[in-house]
Amino acid sequence: MKKHQWLLGTAALSLIVGGSFASGAPAYAAGQPPAVYRTDAGIGASSTASAAALSVTDFGAVANDGKDDHSAFAAAAKAAKQQNKALHVPAGTFHLSKILTIDSIRMEGAGKAATVLVSTDPQKGSIDLKGSGVSLRNLKHVYETTVPRGNGAHEKNSITVRGAGNFVIDNVSVNKSSTAGIMVAYGSNNGIISNNTVANTGADGIHITTESHHITVENNTVTAAGDDGIAVVSYKTSPVPVRAVTIRDNEVGGLSKARGISVVGGENVTIENNSVKNTMMAGIYIATEGSYNTMNVDGVKVVKNTVNHTGIKEPEKHPNVLVYAGQGTISNIEFSENTITNGAHRGIGVWGGGVVRNVKFERNTLMNTNGAKTTFKNGNIELVDNVGF
Repeated sequence: MKKHQWLLGTAALSLIVGGSFASGAPAYAAGQPPAVYRTDAGIGASSTASAAALSVTDFGAVANDGKDDHSAFAAAAKAAKQQNKALHVPAGTFHLSKILTIDSIRMEGAGKAATVLVSTDPQKGSIDLKGSGVSLRNLKHVYETTVPRGNGAHEKNSITVRGAGNFVIDNVSVNKSSTAGIMVAYGSNNGIISNNTVANTGADGIHITTESHHITVENNTVTAAGDDGIAVVSYKTSPVPVRAVTIRDNEVGGLSKARGISVVGGENVTIENNSVKNTMMAGIYIATEGSYNTMNVDGVKVVKNTVNHTGIKEPEKHPNVLVYAGQGTISNIEFSENTITNGAHRGIGVWGGGVVRNVKFERNTLMNTNGAKTTFKNGNIELVDNVGF
């Protein structure tokens, strides 16, 4: 085994070929993905729920008439909760003039190309999910018009999960929002976000924050996001970080305005088998940011992803993959079996004025012709059996 060591800033940079990296241990057991809890009735369904469903049309909603259906939807959602029944939304276009809250029920359309919910107030158009076992499935949500992101208020999201447990968002199309597409916040937990298409958002496509945990984000397509495609963000204003998140089998890109997949403060995050391409900033971004007062990062696995032609924006010139310690500490980060190609300006970067500990690149393939292949300016870094570094 050969080992070369340089002192960069305040931390040592170790490049190792072969062997193992002894120091440091991830904050989670190897090979153990975040848990997602299920009832016998399945995620998002109460084990005592009746098979019968109410319909919004029973409460006065009329498809395709161009009139406001919010009162009918609100009454139907209230009745569905009281009767412990699912809520069906048939094919057609319905208009909502206010925020719609669904609490501890399953609301399901006839398909994301068939059932369309149009929010007419760009400031207050979110569909809010709360309670236990809530789910939203098989429909499309759009805003009639949008306003600038501004203060990033959750009321302007397309979908906001507010402290819900055992929730599901599945086979939903989100097209246009003033802020985020799907926002998961306030300690939401044990949820699945799957098989959705998210496009043309004012902020992040899918954003997980404020103490949320045990979330799986899988098989989604996120394009043209106004900020990051899929983001895990933990702020120091929270008592604990976002944790136990799995992001897998997603397609992210379509000229999204910032990063593809990001972890900016958080613990125990797995990023696996995603395709990220054509984002304005780094395709995969692991960071702590002083300007946003984010928490440390500890225990991130980045496995079998493909990252192609990201970091397009100038003058930032992000690499395809960037680990950035703007403050605090980034620890126990593992990149393995990823294919990283055609960076707009450079391949892989690790830098920043904070502390970087135990970053490992193993069996990755890097194909980069623009700029530096690797830019390692800070940290204790291990390289094992990579190609093209």
